Amino acid sequence: MSSHTTPPLGRIEASIFGESALLDRETGRVFWESGTSSTLYESLTPRLDQFGVEHFQASVLSGILTLAVLGIISGWIQRAILQLRESSLIPSLMLSSPTTSQVVSVLIALTELALLKLPMIENRWLVVLCILLYLLESYNCSTRRFLAHAISTSKELDDYLESLRQEPPIVTWKVKAFHYEYRRPFLLPRFIQSLMRSLLSIASSSRIQKSKEPSAISPTMDYEYTLKHRHTSPKPILTHKIITNEASATYQFGTCRDDTMVGVWTRAMAFRDKDDVAPFTKIALTKLLILADGRTREDYFQQQSNFFTKHGQGDEFAEFSTDIQVAGYRPRMLAVRPRKNRAARLFRLHFFWVFTLLGLTVPYRIWFKQHCDFVRVAVVKEISSASNVQRSWSSTSSNRRDVAKTIFGSTTTVC
Repeated sequence: MSSHTTPPLGRIEASIFGESALLDRETGRVFWESGTSSTLYESLTPRLDQFGVEHFQASVLSGILTLAVLGIISGWIQRAILQLRESSLIPSLMLSSPTTSQVVSVLIALTELALLKLPMIENRWLVVLCILLYLLESYNCSTRRFLAHAISTSKELDDYLESLRQEPPIVTWKVKAFHYEYRRPFLLPRFIQSLMRSLLSIASSSRIQKSKEPSAISPTMDYEYTLKHRHTSPKPILTHKIITNEASATYQFGTCRDDTMVGVWTRAMAFRDKDDVAPFTKIALTKLLILADGRTREDYFQQQSNFFTKHGQGDEFAEFSTDIQVAGYRPRMLAVRPRKNRAARLFRLHFFWVFTLLGLTVPYRIWFKQHCDFVRVAVVKEISSASNVQRSWSSTSSNRRDVAKTIFGSTTTVC
């Protein structure tokens, strides 16, 4: 049975929404999935937009800052109205004619009513905090990451994907052995508490010895269990973590085969009913590590178990993590197609920050998304255990140019 042409792999890849995943070729089981940036949100944004979920944090922060700006403007207007009332301009208008007097009175009343109904944010520290959070959220948003990794030619994208194909995966395991200790301010109360429990334990032991029918379970054992349980229970306020051992190891495999492929494709909202193509394509990359067969699966988990047994048993607690890396990997990229549309020229990184500083980051992101296709590219690395064959490397050559041609077509002109 060939391990390189399994039909369900495409469907399995479509169900992976994390940045990295570990899968089994034979069973299709997903053993592990992780990543700070998930492609689930990008692939479901058309539905999420209907409920107002997209850019929620940016919308809230923008609303707070807008209210703060309106509060400043309303203060200026109130001071201007007071100055006009103190001057001779409004009294002269009131005395000029009855119609003018009524119009001026209505305008002043409506302005004051609007200013009274307008919510104002006068806390300067809250405004400063919102500004910092607004800029931080804008820096971490997906729109900025896409614009920061823009690719303008098919060759540039082709070379980048080819470099990923030539890089073997690096699977790293990390383990931390640790325990919890009480913080210094709580050491004295803890000592007094332990002393009281010891005295109670001695008293209970003496009562048990005098009793004719001692209980099967000694209260001393119960006190010791409670003491140990409370000592090892993590209390973030009372205790702090003490790491006693930290180690890492890399999985040693035999052969590796690259099967990078294009996954889910979503058309841009502004171009769904048109024959023209969108000027941009958002490319979200995922790393998939495929265990080729049962022997590889057993070898992988055997090495993992040996590592954890050796380095994770030295203390009361242990944390274990897995990380899959491919040299040069970037989770977000933007393919810029050659277009003569002037609106497309506004989608540059410096224009993003201009709109952000003007408080228009949410409209800019929505406008940008409407001009972008979305495609997922899975960087698939299929590995076999070292016990099967000698260590080697191979990469499929039939689809090396398919990804770039699919996104750019036959055009290679720089935008």
